[in-house]
Amino acid sequence: MNKSVNLVFSILLAIIMLTSCLSPKKSTEEENALNSLIQIQNNLETDITYDEFAVLLRDAKPKVDSLKQSENNNKCFISAVDKCYAAYEIARKAWKRKMETDNVKTRQDMETTFSFSVSLATLNIAKANNCYN
Repeated sequence: MNKSVNLVFSILLAIIMLTSCLSPKKSTEEENALNSLIQIQNNLETDITYDEFAVLLRDAKPKVDSLKQSENNNKCFISAVDKCYAAYEIARKAWKRKMETDNVKTRQDMETTFSFSVSLATLNIAKANNCYN
C-alpha cells in the first residue's frame, strides 16, 4: 500500500512539474500593467499623498485598458488586474470624499471603504500572480 501511494505521489509530482514548465508566461504588456498596480500598492504602504495616488492610478489606466482590449492574454489575469484597478479607483474616490467632508460619520465610512478597497486590490494582485501558477 505504501509503495502504491508513493508511486501515485511521484506521478502527480511529475505531472505538476511538467505542467508548470509548460504553462504560459506573462506577456510584457501584462507584466507592465501588473507592475503599475504593484507600484500603487507599495506606495500606499508609505506616506503617499492623494495627488500622488491619483497620478499613479492615472498612469496605470492605459496599461489596464490595453490588456482588456487584447484577445491573446490570460482571461484570469485580465479579470484580476481589472478588478484590482477598479478597487483602487473606489479607494481614490473614498479618499477624496473623506478629504471633502467635515461629517465624522462620513469620514469613518470613507476610511472603511478605502481600507476595504485597498485590501481587495491587494487580493486581486495576488490572484493575478496565481493565474500563471
